[in-house]
Amino acid sequence: MIKNIGYACINTHLKPRTFNDCRLNSIYKYGINYLRDKIINNLYLVKDILLWNIKNDIYMYRVSSRLIPLVTHPDVINDFDWNWKEDDEILNIMKDISDIVKSYNIRLSMHPDQFTVLNSPNEKVVQNSIINIKYHYDILKRLSGNDMIIHTGGVYNDKKSASKRFIHVFNSLEDNLKSMIRLENDDKSFTVEDVLYISSKTHIPIVLDIHHHKCNNPNNIDIQNYISAIVNTWENTSLIPKLHISSGRDNKFDRKHSNYIDIQDLNYLLKLMNKYNFDMMVEAKQKDKSVLEIINILKDIP
Repeated sequence: MIKNIGYACINTHLKPRTFNDCRLNSIYKYGINYLRDKIINNLYLVKDILLWNIKNDIYMYRVSSRLIPLVTHPDVINDFDWNWKEDDEILNIMKDISDIVKSYNIRLSMHPDQFTVLNSPNEKVVQNSIINIKYHYDILKRLSGNDMIIHTGGVYNDKKSASKRFIHVFNSLEDNLKSMIRLENDDKSFTVEDVLYISSKTHIPIVLDIHHHKCNNPNNIDIQNYISAIVNTWENTSLIPKLHISSGRDNKFDRKHSNYIDIQDLNYLLKLMNKYNFDMMVEAKQKDKSVLEIINILKDIP
């Protein structure tokens, strides 16, 4: 049974308001307040999105990874006498968001970008990835978030070695970081079987992306046979399993997301998970509109 349904980052109903990114040269040109203003805009937008979500019975949301841009960049750290963690205005808005999240039991997550690659053979890439994970953890902790979803990374012509590197790096992380990380199967490289193996060595909860599995299932496995194992990876957390759903834009194997979720894909996931409670993140181009459509569809399902 679906407990919560959510979407990622953008709320179409609140447009033209949008999240602001920032270029490094713009900070040097306009000063550190230029970056501050963008961060404050982004935080207020998250707050207003959450309030809109609550009014529409949506209690799950993914925060943009670019919420607080460039604050881990060494040039910003070294060249400007400013630290976002000591900025009262920023911290107060984050506290407001945290209070909303806790008051309404919202499941808040972040998804570090594609440059977060713990299994890279390049040590510098790994170290930068750990810095990025710490950045996401710090934000999520301050916002009372729950989940930091990552992918395994690259194969580098040797998936077995790449998996071993991921396991080694993950197991060396600080416990507080590990406690918030979730591992998602991807649409090209690491299958459900692969991430379940990694989970067996790391105890990372698995976020099943059902569309990724459809696109990346070289052994033609029946996912039904793995649902119990996936659910069990969450048993040492206080959370129910989290799944991702999307539909291919042009056909069912298209990796690009469609505007809305195909009703057949929704019905398939409901049947697959009929014995379990779970939260569902919708990955569709129409974001909140797609979630509202699913909520209306579910009202007619016993």
